[in-house]
Amino acid sequence: MKIGILGGTGLIGKALIKTAVLNGHRFRVFSRQTSLPKELTSFPELEFVSCILPQTADLEGLDAIVNLVGEPIAGVRWTDERKRLIQTSRIDFTRGLVARVLDLKSRPKVFVNSSAVGYYGMSEDHHLPYSENTAPGDDFLAKICVDWENQTLPLQAAGIRSLVLRTGIVLTPEGGALEKMIPPFLLGVGGSIASGKQGMSWIHITDFISAMLHLMQLDSASGAYNLVSPQPVSNYEFSRALAKTLHRPNLFKVPSFAIQALYGEGAVVVTKGQYVLPERLLTAGYEFQFQNLEKALSNLLEKQ
Repeated sequence: MKIGILGGTGLIGKALIKTAVLNGHRFRVFSRQTSLPKELTSFPELEFVSCILPQTADLEGLDAIVNLVGEPIAGVRWTDERKRLIQTSRIDFTRGLVARVLDLKSRPKVFVNSSAVGYYGMSEDHHLPYSENTAPGDDFLAKICVDWENQTLPLQAAGIRSLVLRTGIVLTPEGGALEKMIPPFLLGVGGSIASGKQGMSWIHITDFISAMLHLMQLDSASGAYNLVSPQPVSNYEFSRALAKTLHRPNLFKVPSFAIQALYGEGAVVVTKGQYVLPERLLTAGYEFQFQNLEKALSNLLEKQ
């Protein structure tokens, strides 16, 4: 396929490009950056368009469009300005992109849009995990996800196959949550956060990219999919597994008030969570390479 990707210079975008190019796919990368990152410049299969929102003409001739754009949510303090950016970078941007896709003379076969497991709200009950059939929550992140996903509905009405990827914690030592967790554990001061009971619905980055490509190429796949491992864990269990993998102790505990003082309202991303299962992804025939957390961490951190 020839894939247009927005947010292609970010962590997930770069990983998708590197994997998909090896499988014969080509990319047109849209980014507000002025040039490609150095690690992507060696790929001749890439076209690059520097822009905030692509013009309709720039989207012509694509088999698929992948939208990964969105301001960071985790690890930042949710000021009023930050919350506005979280909202506009997802909802307003996607709305504008969809409008331009609908104006295309040659429309893509599939449109892929990011979302998040925050759609379901927060829960510490691992006995009742969330699936794609679970109703959305009513907190800030859940409402953002609902509105974000709704922006793709006009595409479905127009007959364009649409995928919404409700993403969990994507594990890679190159960025995201895992990268931030490694240093304290290596120093021997790592441990669980707040109650430690909060769910962590994780996925190895290899499975994330492979699952995305699987769904993009599966003509019967459409709608929302949870991109998470079938084995979510608590924050305490995650901390214990990480400590074991790094051969370090898991003795310390970060109290919730410390995270609250650092991130304010945004602390809920760390102190709360949800247990989510990938029911539709499994039904779609995807076979995970890394279902078990310890095996996933061992694979990712073997060089640490």
